[in-house]
Amino acid sequence: MRVLLAEDEPDIQLITRLALEDSGCTVVAVSDGQAAFEVACDQPFDVVLLDVMMPRVDGFTACARLREDARTSALPVIFLTAKSQEIEVQHGLAIGAQGYIVKPFDVFSLAERISVILGKG
Repeated sequence: MRVLLAEDEPDIQLITRLALEDSGCTVVAVSDGQAAFEVACDQPFDVVLLDVMMPRVDGFTACARLREDARTSALPVIFLTAKSQEIEVQHGLAIGAQGYIVKPFDVFSLAERISVILGKG
């Protein structure tokens, strides 16, 4: 599985990337929503993991842009964020995300959780 990871916190980005790579995923990591949108438009991915709170463009805005662009409108998006209020979860799903994983999460089961959300596991 080819994963685009948008996470601005270096330690979380590293741990998440390593956990996914250990599960056999190929991971491209970026640090903000603008970069996530640009890379997603330029390269093929199976899923985008978006943090919500990021510089330049937040995850909710990045998700909405991905949904609006014909090149990425069908690309699955899963939020991976500390934003855990029910209204935030519902907003993320309403703008087109397939799933919502709240931090802290179990890095050892992350790839499996992604597969389940995508209907592949």
